[in-house]
Amino acid sequence: MTYLVTDFLTHGDLMNFTYILIAIAVIGIAVYLLSLSKRKTEQKKEEKHLEELPKAELLKPHHVEVKEEKPVPAPVVEAPKISFADRLKTGLSRSRQEVWGKLTGLFSGGLDDEKMESLEELLYGADIGTATVSELMKEVHKKAKEGNLTEESFKQFLFDFLKGKMGPIQENVDHSLYEFNEADRGKTKVIMIVGVNGAGKTTTIGKLATKLRSQGASVVVGACDTFRAAAVDQLQVWCDRAGATMIRAKEGSNPSGVGYDALQAALNQKADYCILDTAGRLHTKENLMDELAKSKNVLKKLDPTAPHQILLVIDAITGQNAMRQAEEFHKTLDLTGLIFTKCDGSSKAGSAVSIVEQLKLPIAYIGVGETAADLDVFKVDDYLKALLGM
Repeated sequence: MTYLVTDFLTHGDLMNFTYILIAIAVIGIAVYLLSLSKRKTEQKKEEKHLEELPKAELLKPHHVEVKEEKPVPAPVVEAPKISFADRLKTGLSRSRQEVWGKLTGLFSGGLDDEKMESLEELLYGADIGTATVSELMKEVHKKAKEGNLTEESFKQFLFDFLKGKMGPIQENVDHSLYEFNEADRGKTKVIMIVGVNGAGKTTTIGKLATKLRSQGASVVVGACDTFRAAAVDQLQVWCDRAGATMIRAKEGSNPSGVGYDALQAALNQKADYCILDTAGRLHTKENLMDELAKSKNVLKKLDPTAPHQILLVIDAITGQNAMRQAEEFHKTLDLTGLIFTKCDGSSKAGSAVSIVEQLKLPIAYIGVGETAADLDVFKVDDYLKALLGM
């Protein structure tokens, strides 16, 4: 009897063990099938991602990559339905409304001491600079004593005053920055674009390359911001659209080395322009600014006169902080000009006045949007009329 019970229990244990093995096998098969399904899904996503990448990206080696420029028609920068002056006026609407719009009613009944203080406060809020405001108020006091200073006559006086500050400096702009001269074909002009992250360097370079290519110029772009892969990819898209040659390296490469290779490629191709992007640098970080100086100086090994232009891209939203940026970049690199971006939606576009006047640097371009047509030549009259609402 005891033997039969023991035998029964032994067979029962064996059956339970068998069921456990079957359960483990089923679970293992299920996990394998789920893993296989996940791998297939990831593979499809990767294939889709690769299809969306530029062909040059798929073949990117571990050294600097030179994407050869294929014969493509020059891009056409479509003219917008409204003039750039009108779009600039729309873009500067916040500056105009939040600052200059407060002039309404200020001149009725004459300018007494209280109104003079209000006017001075308004001018300081316009971000045109302390020194400029101080000089301007002296002139206003003289005008007020003469009488008949109305809102409109004050705007005209202000226009003439600010144009007198900016106009002579703006005459120093190098016209080859926006007008390609066929007589200079093959004489590579090197343009170095600098600025802090977020100012709009990458898109500005893309727009500039597009504009120059649309005039028939050959352009080589060096993606020297090797610390931001997204910025390099964005620049690649712009270059592909414009038909410009793109020089890039793997992420983290030496920025000055990429600039050197880009200029070498431009000289070999006898390109008309070599535009160099740079890593965004905080103007307060001395070691980072020194790296920019190195990127500038290494170009002289290939061309003692390079770079021919060093342009600082300034975000209009930063207001008077833009002045501090410009001072530090100018001290390190000896800037030749400025590009004023993001004027659409900013209430501090008046800072352009103080930067031009104090640093004696002209503004080459001004931007009011995302397309190539939204970057245009800076014209003092259009800017001041849009700013003051004239």
